[in-house]
Amino acid sequence: MLPLLRPRKIDLDELADIQRKIAKLVICEDRIDKLETIAGCDISFSRGEKAFASCVVVDYNSLTPLKEKTIGVRLKFPYIPTFLAFRELEGLLRAVKGLNADVYMVGAQGVAHPRRAGLACHLGVVLNRPTLGVAKHRLVGSFEEPPNRKGAYSPLVYEGEVVGAAVRTKENAGLIFVSVGHKLSLKTAIRIAIDTTGKHRLPEPLFLAHQFATKAMKEANLSPS
Repeated sequence: MLPLLRPRKIDLDELADIQRKIAKLVICEDRIDKLETIAGCDISFSRGEKAFASCVVVDYNSLTPLKEKTIGVRLKFPYIPTFLAFRELEGLLRAVKGLNADVYMVGAQGVAHPRRAGLACHLGVVLNRPTLGVAKHRLVGSFEEPPNRKGAYSPLVYEGEVVGAAVRTKENAGLIFVSVGHKLSLKTAIRIAIDTTGKHRLPEPLFLAHQFATKAMKEANLSPS
């Protein structure tokens, strides 16, 4: 196991070094045998230290939910921009345990990250499974506005490198930002995000995971952050 959990004392230089090591392990090409199931992975937070991590496995073609697990997790690491994996990875690993899918979609960045190692990369490397990151907001890079039609996209460029794509999943709606997590090409990651989008802006696996996590939080009488 790579040293991904929090150190005894927060040392951002040390954490950045871990991220750079993860980035070197990321494979940005397709290493996937089939695409029959996809898991959406997300975490919802309360205003305290409590959060709920959810993983929902759906059929790739029908987007029908097949399996789901949502668990309460205690946050042990503060929110620090660009170091999200050290806050959320532990909870996601608990949520995905025992739930197998051909690919895992994470509600976070992949290589569209200053050190090319977002949460989707960490999860993919640890699981050694194909992952992609789908975020509602851009973290790094620049892009041209894609046409206002479902399926349109444009490259997200950072430091002269294409690190992801700004993708339109629905007309007259905000963009999502897709990037490789592990063992996928960007072309395939974009296709997966578009293929699995239904009536919502977010792809259905992520939308469902977020719904389950938020529902669990409300049932625990916690307020979303």
